[in-house]
Order: sequence, then structure tokens, then C-alpha cells
Amino acid sequence: MKLNKEDIYNMLDNPLVQQVLLEILNDDTSGFDVLAVLIELEEVTDDEISRQLDLKLNTVRKLLYKLYDARLVDYDREKDEETNWYTYTWKPALEKLPSLVRKKTQHVLKELKEQLIVEENNMFFYCPNCEFKYTFEEAMDYGFRCPQCGGILKEYNNKNDIKIIKEQIKFLEDELRLNPLFSTSEGIKNQKRDKVAVV
Repeated sequence: MKLNKEDIYNMLDNPLVQQVLLEILNDDTSGFDVLAVLIELEEVTDDEISRQLDLKLNTVRKLLYKLYDARLVDYDREKDEETNWYTYTWKPALEKLPSLVRKKTQHVLKELKEQLIVEENNMFFYCPNCEFKYTFEEAMDYGFRCPQCGGILKEYNNKNDIKIIKEQIKFLEDELRLNPLFSTSEGIKNQKRDKVAVV
């Protein structure tokens, strides 16, 4: 299914989508600019992107390769018969982004639920100097002394940590369940249909 520009920009406004893209791009926000050029021009060479954004060609290529590894862009390769050099023409393939975000979010949810179990079923100690947190067993092994600085470990109240983890879990579960972008594989179609129904 080919997405139109409005659908793509709406999708890119979602904080979960942005977070996943930042992860893919190793927190390089220039990747969003590269995506914007791809979306606007639909087919463009890495050299044209580099010139348009005033970014080093090598930087643009690295970002494109990261997006390609995530299968969010595709390319066509043509060989110049005179120079024997290849020209790569890149195009966005963002139809796969909602399922990628859903998959990564489900993975984060699994990790958060595992962390919640650990937090709810353990007693913790911390070093006020180094701010490292240890389970009761670890603290006991260290003789209730910080292995970093030798300071005395204090009991740690993790009620706030548990509350934050529960809030994160609820937010992600709600986003997956209620946001039409992620609730089904037909996310974009459902999102469009919902907009039409509201009007």
C-alpha cells in the first residue's frame, strides 16, 4: 500500500514513531531531514540529498544505510557506462513503519514487565555517593558497602520506580490498543477511515 505525504507526516508526528526512528538512526536527528527530502521528492540520489541539506555525503549515506537496514527506504542502482560508477536512487518505503514500531514497542513492553517483576519482588539498596542501586542479595555480597567508593549502602524505596514503570506500561499498551496506526496491520487505512468518519 502506497502512502500519501499527509499520511506519512501524520505518522511521523507520533512520539513512538519518532522514538523508534531515533533508535534506528542512533539519535542522529539529521535522519529526519533526510526522510523529509525523500518524502518530498519521492526518488532522489544520495548526492542530491547531501547538497540539499548541506550534509556530508558520507553522513547521508550512513543514514540511508541505517534506514535501509530497517527496510524503511529502497534504492535502484544504475551503472554509468562511461565512468563505471554506480548511482543510487533512493525512495521511501515507510509502509512498514507501523509494524516495525508495533514490534519494537511490544519488545519494550516485555522488558518493562520483566523489570516490574524484579522491582516488585526485591528489596533494594543504593549508594548515596555513586547513585548505584543493588538488590538485597548484591548488597549483602558487598557487605552493604558500595563496591565503587566503599560508602555505606542505604535502603532504597523503589515505590516511585514501580509507579513510573506501571505508567510506562499503561501508556504503551494503550498506544498499541487504541491508536489505529498500531492496533492492526491496516493501521493507516483505519486511521484514514476514522478521520473521514469524524468529518
